[in-house]
Amino acid sequence: MKTNHITQQDIADRLHVSRITVSKALRDHPDISAEMKEKVRKAVEDLGYSPNLIAKQLTLQKTFTLGIVIPDLENSFFAYLVDSIIDAAAERDYHIILTVSREKELSERNNIMNLIGMRVDGLLVCVSQHTSDRKIFEYARKVRIPLVFFDRAIRGMGFSYVAFEDREGTIAALNQLISRGYLNIAHFAGYSNTSIGSERCHGYKEALANNGIPIRENWIIEGGYEINDGIRAFEQLYATGKLPEIILAVNDRVALGAYKAIRRTGMRIPEDIGVVGYGFNESAHLFSPTLSVINQDPIKMGKIAASLLIDEIQGNTPSSHSEILIQEDFHWNTSVMKR
Repeated sequence: MKTNHITQQDIADRLHVSRITVSKALRDHPDISAEMKEKVRKAVEDLGYSPNLIAKQLTLQKTFTLGIVIPDLENSFFAYLVDSIIDAAAERDYHIILTVSREKELSERNNIMNLIGMRVDGLLVCVSQHTSDRKIFEYARKVRIPLVFFDRAIRGMGFSYVAFEDREGTIAALNQLISRGYLNIAHFAGYSNTSIGSERCHGYKEALANNGIPIRENWIIEGGYEINDGIRAFEQLYATGKLPEIILAVNDRVALGAYKAIRRTGMRIPEDIGVVGYGFNESAHLFSPTLSVINQDPIKMGKIAASLLIDEIQGNTPSSHSEILIQEDFHWNTSVMKR
């Protein structure tokens, strides 16, 4: 027999039992004795049986697969996040198909269409920094594919999302800095059309306003989320001839770009200028000096997002629109002097 043609009936015939007995043994059903389960396991190995997933999917009208769309894999934040999603999905017998948009709206749209074409049971999406067209998400709703946004969300569409509490986290962190006497703080902001760019910038402005500190619009430099964006932002700031005491970078990649650009000028961190970023504290310790960070746990986010999507797929939630915000905490580390 060819390996790929082995069926449960072949195993049943070999053991002189019913196919139902084999099926139950493979599912570790309590009706089947440990002795019979061991016989089935050995027959599976001897015959080279593998389950016919396509037949199972056709019967159940499920693929037990989640489609994931992320903007970037070079960013360790997303690597941690995806790893967490994989673990959380596996705990509930789901697999994942991972796609990367590379921060391009067209790639994101094509990825989502392909995943829908593969009949995934649901979608987990972190939108690109350039996403503005909502049609692909409206299409996902039309074909009734459960969808959960994570980290970067498009709000107001009725989809669930899991995000960090960026505005409050920013305010809390800046309040700590301001209480130490830091009044001159610039912000290397993300694009305002993304939820994280908007929320973090609003938190920055609100913290300054609450403390009676004038907002300098030329100290808010909007850009992307990569290392080169941090380099360009610092070069633009440096050219003005007036530098802040601290730079608040929209993520750790932009912070790393700021590190590089600062060092090119001969300035020192934190002695001459401090840098704060958003990101995972574990990754912040790879920086030298260690990055002062508004800590965001991607492992926690991944678990919550995957569980929320699977609950929606299985109809375990009363609503298909949940908004979950994860609190952040500030870690001083060593890229800002504690004075």
